[in-house]
Amino acid sequence: MEYYPTLVTLHIIFAGGWLFSIVTDIIFKRFIKNFNGTNKENTLIDLYLKVTNLPGIISSSGILITGIIMTLLNPGYGFFDMSANHWLATKQILMVILLAIIFAFIIPAAKKLRSEINTEIEKQNLLTEDAVKHLKKIYKLNMIVNIIVLLNFLFAITHRFIG
Repeated sequence: MEYYPTLVTLHIIFAGGWLFSIVTDIIFKRFIKNFNGTNKENTLIDLYLKVTNLPGIISSSGILITGIIMTLLNPGYGFFDMSANHWLATKQILMVILLAIIFAFIIPAAKKLRSEINTEIEKQNLLTEDAVKHLKKIYKLNMIVNIIVLLNFLFAITHRFIG
C-alpha cells in the first residue's frame, strides 16, 4: 500500500490527459471545418488523428492499468461490485464500453480514413466521399467517447459527496 498514493496521482494525471484529448478534439474539429474544401483539410485531418489518438491511447492505457492495480490493492474495492461501491462499478462498466467502442469502431474507421487521407495528400486532392463518411463516423464516435469520459470523471470526483 505504500505505492497507493503514487498510483492515485498517476491515475489523476492520466485522467487529465484524457480531458486534454477532449479539448484538442474540439479545437481540431473547428480547424478542419474552417479549412473544409481546401488542400490543408487533409493535413489537418491527419494531424487530428495523431494528436487526439496519442493522448487518448496513453491516457486510457494509464487509467486502465492504474485503475486495475488500485482496485487490487484496496480491500474496499472490487471489480463490478454494485453492492459496496456503485460509483466504481459504474466507472468500470463505462470503461469496458469505452474500450469496446475504441477497438471495435474507432480504430478501424481511423485506419480507413488515414489510408484515404494519405492517398489524397499524395495526390493533393480534396476528400473523397468515403473519407468524409469515415471522418463523420469518427466525429460521432469520439463525441460518445468524450461524453463517457466526462461521466467517468464526474463519478470519480463526486463519489465522496454522493452517498
